[in-house]
Amino acid sequence: MPSAQPGLFLPRGGSPRQAGYTLFRYCALPVLTGLALSVVFLVTVVSCGGGSPLPDADGLVTRARQAWEGDWHAVWQFEWAGAPVRGPLLAEVWHAADGRLRIETLEAPSPALDGLTLVADGTRTWLYDLRQDRIQTGSDESVTIPLASDALEAIDWLFLKMEDAPRISVSGADTLESGMANRLHINLATGDRAVLWIDNETGLPSRVELNSAVWGEATFAARSINALERPHPDLFLLPPQEE
Repeated sequence: MPSAQPGLFLPRGGSPRQAGYTLFRYCALPVLTGLALSVVFLVTVVSCGGGSPLPDADGLVTRARQAWEGDWHAVWQFEWAGAPVRGPLLAEVWHAADGRLRIETLEAPSPALDGLTLVADGTRTWLYDLRQDRIQTGSDESVTIPLASDALEAIDWLFLKMEDAPRISVSGADTLESGMANRLHINLATGDRAVLWIDNETGLPSRVELNSAVWGEATFAARSINALERPHPDLFLLPPQEE
């Protein structure tokens, strides 16, 4: 067999094996080195998170609880899986830090829930039914708007139970109708579960998905939500009591 001719990859006096090594060193080795550096870079990016770190769950819950107890205004959509009336209830809600509350139903799954206005001043509650032109007054516990008052109470209950929750974790962020919000998964000591979205701008809860032995399954979603510096006092005015 004729011997290989000297050339670019075969030095004079060299063997074909040496030629193969020389070819690998000049052509393949730089490519493999580049691939290795790329892998190292990707591993470094992944190990460092590759993005913004998730916020602290305890800090988010504390901020949300304080905002919820403060002055705010929102349009909420309340939907209960086990309610006698199927379909969502849309309501506009004003809340004051001193306990005053106003709820107006905007869209309802039943005529009985349509056109209702509830005003509570912390001691007495007034409920006006526009459809029947009827007024009901009483204590905060006895005068309510079904589905809406229940939902606000359920969120109060969730914040209370979260104080002893064994596990609360931030699982990401989503763009909701009301704006960007961090998503928290909550496992309560009672076995109840919830997913809570906390609005980035206001710190207010903007969506709640509840699965509870106490409340059943429900979803509350804010179409819009904002903090109020000073709610207008006329929002919470009650008519004078009849003699």
